[in-house]
Amino acid sequence: MDINTKDLVTKKVWTERPRKDDPDATKKVGRIRSFVFHPREPRCVGFMVKRPDVALMFHRKDLFVAFNGFHMQGGDIVLNDDAGSKDRSACKALSINLDECVVWVGLPAITEDGTLLGYVDSVTFHGETGRVVQVELSQGATANTLLGRRVIPVEDVCGFKRGMGTQLYVADDDDEQALGAILVRDQAKAAEVAGGVAEKAGTATAVAADKAKRTYKKVRKVAKPKVEEASKAAGEAVEKGAYATGRQIGRTKGMFKGFADEFKKGMNGE
Repeated sequence: MDINTKDLVTKKVWTERPRKDDPDATKKVGRIRSFVFHPREPRCVGFMVKRPDVALMFHRKDLFVAFNGFHMQGGDIVLNDDAGSKDRSACKALSINLDECVVWVGLPAITEDGTLLGYVDSVTFHGETGRVVQVELSQGATANTLLGRRVIPVEDVCGFKRGMGTQLYVADDDDEQALGAILVRDQAKAAEVAGGVAEKAGTATAVAADKAKRTYKKVRKVAKPKVEEASKAAGEAVEKGAYATGRQIGRTKGMFKGFADEFKKGMNGE
């Protein structure tokens, strides 16, 4: 079964272990904060769970759960009560160093020739292996409405690469290791773009081919100045989002804490 990060992020997570006073009850662990990917391979290794603070005052560390350390039960995410499903045991079972892993959502997607295609909005991965299936890119809310979203298949995804892209943590200007991006092959520029106004206008008038063609041209003519305006606005929003993301990462030990939250705030102009 394939899993899309957007379908599960922020969902509540429960433990399967029953309480002593009620064997049939489960306990809320927290909510999914972000999905974590392997530092060198296009593979999801798990997700971080934001746990509620103790007495609403004392901060608790996020809980790491392996990509195969949970199951769905009635629409809820329930942790497996197995060795190797979470935290240190999960990292050992997956042979990973959590501090080296990466949150893909929010990172720029750049081709081998240096072309920026957009920013990672969601990732679909295989539930049994964690292998990435496809990556969906965003150009900002306004641009997405007009132009649609670009979907990159896994065969065009090389994986995470340092030395290019957005700043991941506070560092000297000449520290290329502080930069990171998702590297994709040049042919990804031809990847399908779906969901925009132009596509909807074309399919809505597909009853007659010639009529659809004339309608699409009309929509494109009317939308052209809006597209240029949206592209500029999206570019500014992306810069704000990337800056906010890098600033937040600089305050943390790992590269993943708060990444998606800060990126979305920047994209929405908060």
